[in-house]
Amino acid sequence: MNSKILIYLVCINMLMSENLYGSIEDIIERSRDILSVEMGCDDVHLYCTTGKIRLWFGRLTSPDVVAAVLQSFAKIDSSFNHEKEIICDYDRIPVYENHDYTLMSYGKTDDGYRALFNIQFSKQYALNHFIESIIRELRNGDIDKTIHWNGSIDRIILIGKELESIDSWNISKVEYGMKNDTKKKICEKG
Repeated sequence: MNSKILIYLVCINMLMSENLYGSIEDIIERSRDILSVEMGCDDVHLYCTTGKIRLWFGRLTSPDVVAAVLQSFAKIDSSFNHEKEIICDYDRIPVYENHDYTLMSYGKTDDGYRALFNIQFSKQYALNHFIESIIRELRNGDIDKTIHWNGSIDRIILIGKELESIDSWNISKVEYGMKNDTKKKICEKG
């Protein structure tokens, strides 16, 4: 790569990185086409788009932080949901349904039954059970989850504002689309 281009790209990245300090409203340029926003702290990381949120919890994440993150989703938008696959005995499937998990499909496997459930965050009992299951999973290590929703950039901003009270919470990256071009412009914290 030409050294002048490389220097130019480094300078642009440094300039854009300066914009990532402050409140989420100061960081995001609403007039531009926003593709994704990444935010979090040492124990939690969110990769947010208008269709889904990839969520990472570190194994040392406190139960209060897990609950705060997931409950903030439910507070902001009723369309949040997660698909969870569970392998269990056939007799256990109704137990999950009693926790307000919606059974999507199931099938026999060598280990029992593979059941696919939809967890709607608008159902508080299902959300509470899901939070408890994440807290149990964290005992074994870090976890990744994908949460689906029908969101918007304004609602992503609301999530950021709602979670700013978590210690060291910040915006780490904003990805913009370039109009009339397929290239992406990335603003990243350096």
